[in-house]
Parts: sequence; structure tokens; C-alpha cells
Amino acid sequence: MKLNNIGILTFLTLMFVWSSTSHAQNHEIIHGVIDGAPFKVVTPEGWNGGNLFFHVHGWRPADAPHEADLHIDDPFYQEILNAGWAIGRTAFVENGVDHDAHTKDLYKLKEWVDENLGTVDRLIMEGESTAGTLMLRIAEQNPGLADGVIAKGAFIRFDDETHDSYLEATPAIPAILMSNLSELEGPLAYTTKAQHAEIMPAPRPLLRVGHVNVNWKERRDAFNAMNNWLDTGETEYLTEGTQTLPDRETNTEKSERSITNKVIDINPFYGNAFLNFHPDEFAEFGIHTGDDFLVKAHGNYWKVHYGQSYGDVSLGEWVAFPTASDTIMLVRYHESATETAELTIGDAVSVFRLAN
Repeated sequence: MKLNNIGILTFLTLMFVWSSTSHAQNHEIIHGVIDGAPFKVVTPEGWNGGNLFFHVHGWRPADAPHEADLHIDDPFYQEILNAGWAIGRTAFVENGVDHDAHTKDLYKLKEWVDENLGTVDRLIMEGESTAGTLMLRIAEQNPGLADGVIAKGAFIRFDDETHDSYLEATPAIPAILMSNLSELEGPLAYTTKAQHAEIMPAPRPLLRVGHVNVNWKERRDAFNAMNNWLDTGETEYLTEGTQTLPDRETNTEKSERSITNKVIDINPFYGNAFLNFHPDEFAEFGIHTGDDFLVKAHGNYWKVHYGQSYGDVSLGEWVAFPTASDTIMLVRYHESATETAELTIGDAVSVFRLAN
């Protein structure tokens, strides 16, 4: 098999293992390994080729779990599965950032789907953070890999060809750049520089701060916009993509001294915990952006800064901030909050105000 777009005549025979195959809600879930890269593919019932979506993760620490995680209970994934799209994800050969190697792994996963599940007619790829940069590199250097790319929170620079974030702003396939306000400078500079590119990219700002702070409705709308672009050859080149989610029941326990809720999810790659509080409940309790407060878990206390994103504190310090999904993310910057506080899903976490 040839990989002309990355200059490889042939590549190693695919040594894959279907470690498990299961069926949930009429979706087939396939786990495997291709040349050392774990992958996961989910197909709707009866899929034997057609439309395929790849989600591509960003940088992970070298010692983070090496797995292709894909939570198909996410409403966005449910919608596109029900619309007949297959979904794939690779963990790459190793953690870290290596755009050339990661591009090869994406080629291999696409070709594995082609050969084993059915011919891919359309591939849309979505990448976040450093993988947002990777999406734009692919749009510039390997446009035959995908039909369109969505770059979330991409790091962009034009001044150093040796840097991982270096780009030339010459996309040859449709590219949507979805970014929060605090990381919008790079995508807007990219769009300006690419105004004479073969296909001009489309910025899609979200009116909140943070890094890749995006909810499922915003992902769905960007995906639908890309699909429509590919269908019609036309798109709006500047779209404000912010979406709010419906109100939900949080079951927060409230007292005069504290509010208590549970850990509803954890990120095993960075050690962040997602707490089921709604941000409005923090405000009602008297905790606002810029305040410090106490978190209690398993009888231990930590002082936490209530900010807007990861970098609001120094390395090793605690920060919490609202997510686009109306939960609270608890972070120990460049450390593991879940390991430090021994948090798992379902654990109770209490929040206390600090005296002024």
C-alpha cells in the first residue's frame, strides 16, 4: 500500500489485535492496535463504508495512559452515530507531540477502516490543542488524508520552521478554526495570512475564555457546518459558535457553611476532576472569579483559586473554573488533582468560602 502524501512507498504490515468487540445501542465498538498505536472505532449498525469522523487528541504526558479513549455516550457522538457516521480514534504510537509520526498513524487508521470495515467516502477530522495545530498541518501538507478539518484551540506560529506550532497558512481543504476568546489571536492571524490560500479557512470564535473549553453542541454545530461546506462548496467565513446547554438538575447539597456535590468525570491523562456543581451555584454561594476557596475531599482540605483557565495559577497550585458544559473543573496545574486528592468518580467534594 502506498502513502504518497507523506512520501512513504510502503509501510509495515498492520499488526492489529481486536482485543474486544462489543455492541451497545446497535453500535459496534472495536479496539485494536496498529503498529503499536492503540485505536478504537465505533460503527453504527450495518456500516460497511461511507462517512467517518476522527477525533484527535492533543499532547499527553509521557507517563499518561496510552489508550484510545472514546466515550460514545457523549451527545455529540450519539448524534453523528445515529446519522450513520463511524467514529475513530488513535492514541498514536506514543504520547507527546510528533506531528509527522501522528500523521502517519492517522493514515494507517483510515486505511485500516478502508480495508477491514468498508470504503471511506468522507473523512472529517477534529483535533484539539496541539492536535488543532496538527489538523492545520494536514490541511497544508497532507490534504489527501481528510476532506475537512476542525481545529480547536490550535497553537499557531509563523516565525520558526522548527517549532511544532509552525504553519504556513496554506490550507488546501476546508478548515474551521474554533477557539475561545483567550486563544483567538493565533487563529485570526492564520485566517488573515491565509486569505489567498487555495481554500480560505473559516474562524469560529466562542465567546468565553479558556483552552479548548467547548461543549457538545458547539462541536456538533461545527461538524454540521463542515459537512454542509463539503456538500455545497460554500460556507460562512466567520461564525460566532457559542451555544448554551439546557438547565440540569445538579443535586447539590447546600448549607450555610458549604456546598457539596460529586465528581462526575475524571481525565486520566491530566488528572483533572469534573465536579457536578453548576457555575451559578458558586456565584449564589458567594464565590466569584478571582476568589480563593477551600475544597474538602476524604477529610483533607486544599486551597483553590477560582479562575478562568489552567494558567491562572503557578505550577503545582490548585485552580477551578467553569466549563462550557456548565460543570466545574478542578485542576492542579501540571500535577494530578485526582491523585493528590485520591478522587474517583462518585466521590463527594465540599466547597467552603474563605473569610475576607
